[in-house]
Amino acid sequence: MTKFELDISDALEKLKKDDNNAVAYFFQEKNNKNGVLKGKFFSIKSNFATVEGISHASSNSLVNFRPSYNSTVFEKLLNAGAQPLIKVHNDELGLGGKGLFSAFGEIKNPLDRAKLIGGSSSGSAATINFVHFAIGSDTGDSIRRPASFIGKVGFKPSYGAVSRYGLFPYATSLDTVAWLTHNVFDSILISQVVFGIDKNDLTSVEIDVSNVKKEKPKKVAILDFENEIEDYVSKKLYKLANVLKFDGVKLEIIKPDLRLLKTILPVYEIISYSEATSNLSAINGITFGETEKNLKWQDIFLKTRTNGFGFMLQKRLIWGSFFLEKENQEHFFIKAKKMRTLIKKYYESILEQFDVIIFPAFYGVAPDILGKNSEQSDKITNFILAISNLVGNPSISLPFGKYKNLPFNLAVDSKINSDAKLLGYSLYLEEKIGEIKDE
Repeated sequence: MTKFELDISDALEKLKKDDNNAVAYFFQEKNNKNGVLKGKFFSIKSNFATVEGISHASSNSLVNFRPSYNSTVFEKLLNAGAQPLIKVHNDELGLGGKGLFSAFGEIKNPLDRAKLIGGSSSGSAATINFVHFAIGSDTGDSIRRPASFIGKVGFKPSYGAVSRYGLFPYATSLDTVAWLTHNVFDSILISQVVFGIDKNDLTSVEIDVSNVKKEKPKKVAILDFENEIEDYVSKKLYKLANVLKFDGVKLEIIKPDLRLLKTILPVYEIISYSEATSNLSAINGITFGETEKNLKWQDIFLKTRTNGFGFMLQKRLIWGSFFLEKENQEHFFIKAKKMRTLIKKYYESILEQFDVIIFPAFYGVAPDILGKNSEQSDKITNFILAISNLVGNPSISLPFGKYKNLPFNLAVDSKINSDAKLLGYSLYLEEKIGEIKDE
């Protein structure tokens, strides 16, 4: 584990010179509360409600929206003594996945501006080196994939482990409060503060993470994606396997059902776009959203959604409306839900047999925004992380290696509600990864 040292004056100076469209707001109010996070600075994605500052979720439709309450996760962090430093931009309303769809400009990878940062928690990833931790959301892979592209820890808890009260909804059955940290220990610390049932979120559940300890897993499954990953990732995975075997861990290589896993992306898209269509229907210029005066309600609706929403968001909502059309529901939405059940049963059947499942968080390092090394959407390892959102199990993305000075991560999953175990195993894996000598 590496200890992260932060010079707050230097961080603020650099953040104020931000030219990567990542910073949305600088918090002014000082938090004088004492707690386990006293002295820790954090960022929060702009799709969380906070009383201080504007919560626009990087959308023109909410450009002046000021909530009258704090999201539960934000309030818990304040009560633990943490100091919010900045609000950060993201792909509009949490939809996007690349960091290129904020209404306030594209956010690129700070390690190489020609590379993707990933999204939708793009601003969180782009500024993580200026805070101790970054609170974001993960609906498909929105924390864990950016974590891989910048070489940080990204943790998505089990569904319902953290209250979503105050997180603007995208896809209700998939949305999860998640975070970026510099090491596993800090992810554990955040978990111990923010986990818990909340009366304002009926999907919240009680998962005990109060006593997480480093633990060696007895049985580990490695998903073999054959030609789906780059050679340098395969080599690092082979080295880790040898390290684990030498330490007495029982390993099993599993060749996953690629035919079934290839349905993850269309299932995710149909379900998430459909749920987004419903969840975002209130942004209409009357209930929520920017409104021009003296217009008929039809014109208010039209202008809010034409001028307030970017093209990517409009496209996804149009698709969602199409999937939910009465004559289309059976063919698309209901079929997608059935496929989700099949995926869930299949993945849970593997998770139940092992302490953890490990696999590459992405097929390689961050791809080019444009060019011959652009994102290869046909690869399962491009969207494999979304499986844990469809299933609801906890998933963590750990720094794994580097190629040409760019990082790549390892994904580690365990069965639903086993967050404490996953974090304990992750402490062990973090240590073992650090022992691997690269050529």
